[in-house]
Amino acid sequence: MYSKKKWFFISLLGILIFSSGLCIFGEALTLKNQDEAWFLLGTLALVLTNLGICLMISANNKR
Repeated sequence: MYSKKKWFFISLLGILIFSSGLCIFGEALTLKNQDEAWFLLGTLALVLTNLGICLMISANNKR
């Protein structure tokens, strides 16, 4: 069982990583619309978004 501090830290980290992934996705979308290289940023956005969601879910399940 997680302590409340550890649960809070993991949840907060998940939210920050998730929102960072969404911001990077917006940047990749802008690059794609301007016909520039966007694939690596899009892939990074996907990884960060999924990682953030996984952290938030795992923190909630172990609470």
